[in-house]
Amino acid sequence: MCLTAGLAACGKQDIVEIKPNETAFLIQLDGNSKTQKAFMSEEYLAENKVASKRVVIPYVSVAGANFFAATVPAAKLIMVDRKPVTREWTRSEKTGTSPHNQAISVESKESIDFSIGVVLTASIPENSAAKFLYHYAGTPLEVIADTNIRGYVQAALSREFGARDLDTARKEKALIFTQVFKETRDAFEKKGVSIDNLGYSEGMTYSDANIQKSINETFEAQMAVQKAQQRVVEAVQLRLAAEEFAKAKDASVAKIDLDIRQLQAQAQLEAVRKWDGHLPANVVPQGSGMLFGLDKMTAK
Repeated sequence: MCLTAGLAACGKQDIVEIKPNETAFLIQLDGNSKTQKAFMSEEYLAENKVASKRVVIPYVSVAGANFFAATVPAAKLIMVDRKPVTREWTRSEKTGTSPHNQAISVESKESIDFSIGVVLTASIPENSAAKFLYHYAGTPLEVIADTNIRGYVQAALSREFGARDLDTARKEKALIFTQVFKETRDAFEKKGVSIDNLGYSEGMTYSDANIQKSINETFEAQMAVQKAQQRVVEAVQLRLAAEEFAKAKDASVAKIDLDIRQLQAQAQLEAVRKWDGHLPANVVPQGSGMLFGLDKMTAK
């Protein structure tokens, strides 16, 4: 039996492999007072980050009560899982992360209550793992998302929607989420979390069903007005097109008449040039329009 305190306990050891999505920190459980003062500070954790993917944790024998030796690990390996997590805080059990209603509830400037779904994706960058571990002491990222991050988003959305009347809030919903995304990203970057995406889902659902009914009726009335206005525009366009067509028709008829007159004049001119002063016998009767008045010129 190994009874000497502080020495490796009979060669016992644990071998732990670190996955690609994990960052590990090896914390010595025995150390001098200087090390203990800096224990679990962000700088201390960064210095003790494990570079290898396989870690050997030795055991030591420590004298316990009644001088019996206890075999304990000489160090503790703390793992940070950096895998991205996605949360969908929605009303629907079919779309949300939870089967329960998790939509964010807020109110407008007029104190009209409504809820809105939120979609979030977060991760832990490799170079921020020590910062995350320092702030959250090993709590998984999905838990932080459902507590700390959700609470921050709730407060930010409540502030932004609460500063706007309902109609403005509906129109500026995308702008509000852009602002809240930026604020949330900046706030949690300081704690080792990367907010990769933050947006809305499902639209705005009102606590009072009559409000949604009124909005629907207003929208339908606006659509009816727009359709009527479109019909007026189409009628005006048809009238203008008809007027242009009539003008084009008149111009076309006038052009055709002019062309005919020009052809007739050209034919008369050609006939005069080619006539030898004699009329064909028994071919064209005197006074016929086909003579273009040449018989009259002969009579003179």
